[in-house]
Amino acid sequence: MVLRSFGKSLNNAINKLINKGPADAALIKELKNDILRALLEADIELSLASQVVTNVEARSLSEELPPGLERNKAVINIVYEELTKIMGEKFYPLSLEKEKTNILMAIGIQGSGKTTTIAKLARLLTKENWNVGLICTDTWRPGAYEQLTQLGEQIGVEVFGEPTQKNPIKIAKNGIKHFKEKRKNLILVDTAGRHKEEKSLIKEMKELNKKLKPQEIILVIDGTLGQKAKIQAMEFHEATPIGSIIVTKLDSTAKGGGAISASASTGAPIKYIGLGEKVNDIEKFEPKKFVGRILGLGDIETLLEEVKKAQLSVDEDRTAEMMKGKFTYTDIIGMFESMNKMGGVRKILDLLPGGMTHQVDDNMLNMSKETMERNKNIIQSMTQKERNAEVKLSKTRIERIAIGSGVSIDHIKELVNQKKMAEKMVRQMTKPRRGKGNKNSPFGNLPFNFSMN
Repeated sequence: MVLRSFGKSLNNAINKLINKGPADAALIKELKNDILRALLEADIELSLASQVVTNVEARSLSEELPPGLERNKAVINIVYEELTKIMGEKFYPLSLEKEKTNILMAIGIQGSGKTTTIAKLARLLTKENWNVGLICTDTWRPGAYEQLTQLGEQIGVEVFGEPTQKNPIKIAKNGIKHFKEKRKNLILVDTAGRHKEEKSLIKEMKELNKKLKPQEIILVIDGTLGQKAKIQAMEFHEATPIGSIIVTKLDSTAKGGGAISASASTGAPIKYIGLGEKVNDIEKFEPKKFVGRILGLGDIETLLEEVKKAQLSVDEDRTAEMMKGKFTYTDIIGMFESMNKMGGVRKILDLLPGGMTHQVDDNMLNMSKETMERNKNIIQSMTQKERNAEVKLSKTRIERIAIGSGVSIDHIKELVNQKKMAEKMVRQMTKPRRGKGNKNSPFGNLPFNFSMN
């Protein structure tokens, strides 16, 4: 999950509000302190964090309730809105025009994942029908051109570079000329990684900006940097005005608050986020959806988009049974295969309402391809009744299956536990909440095909 620790802290604060009854002044004060603590632990700057919780408290105590809405739910909506505000409120597209040659220049410190991120962005923009070319102007880091070339081959985007040339401005100009002749309408320039202390590289960055006149300068920030991210962003912004920010490594281990503070301090919006190491692990930064995922409210729209991209078909009869919490072992394998096509179990739970990522065992979230293959072998060694969960797996049955599949008894017990966890997860998602029915539950018609091919 994105910012898993941050999300868990906020989720706990909100659940406390829901479970303690009417939201009076004392409970709202407690919520304010819990949110402030979560924001500071996520490395969001004190002044920014204080602004958020002050607004939450003031609005929660003063605003009139919309008709038919409980105060607790109104307060949650206020928290959602205030967090969205500090993250930019909406998605800001890149400053591009289809009918002209657009130049984007990427900057960032060494180790931020800049080169990989630019390749990810190139792949994403190619899918949006941009004719993309990549230029490597990094003459400092050994292997920079080779790395970008390999990534270019992987994503099907041409890379221009001159490994023997030491002047980055000449490389950039030659590359732009090359791609203009090929009628590319979007050129991404990858620059050398640098530190604010390296005056020669800062000077090089300024010269590139002056000569190339890019439509936009993109600052790539490491999501694990913490408060240093703001300092870094301000240093770069003073040298060359930043048009946008991409935050990398924004997975479950990153705090990410420093990047949010960097965006607020420079005025440059976060436009994309990197969520993993694969070339498709990048997405547009849409604050409303992002905050919804952090708070455990989910993002059904993105989930449906992922289903469509994965081209999953629907087995309605099996899905209906599974939504009642009735799984077979065959269903388990089919479910994880479908989820892996969509980015993995962790990503899917991240998009579902209910904060399920916080409640599911890490072993289940991190199921690897090797584990999937092992579980398939286990299931293929079962009888039909065992596969359909019509009989309980006794000790003797488990021993027989272990011998037949060539795995340990512990591996079979692990699969049994995964089945139980999946059943529990679905029952929790679909059960009525606080006396309400679940007729409008978003989980009733999840478009997954859980059957094995």
